[in-house]
Amino acid sequence: MKTNPKRIPRTQADVRKAFEEGVNCGVYNASAIFLTVLLDHHGFTQEQVTKVWADICKLSEEVGEGMVSVADLKHVLLTEYNIKV
Repeated sequence: MKTNPKRIPRTQADVRKAFEEGVNCGVYNASAIFLTVLLDHHGFTQEQVTKVWADICKLSEEVGEGMVSVADLKHVLLTEYNIKV
């Protein structure tokens, strides 16, 4: 079998980087949807949404630093608020 002459070799680091970029893109897209719904459908003010976004960023940093896990957040949402994510 011939090797494709246009083939570009990729390393595991390339794959990890592409994966992280995809995850980040998904998170930012979901955040844009979430914040727009708060503004357009639930009457949140710009100031409230700005505060929500700041809180989301802070909690995201805490997850990144290992202070809290997403599994813990999902558990709290389910057990205390009956919201399954």
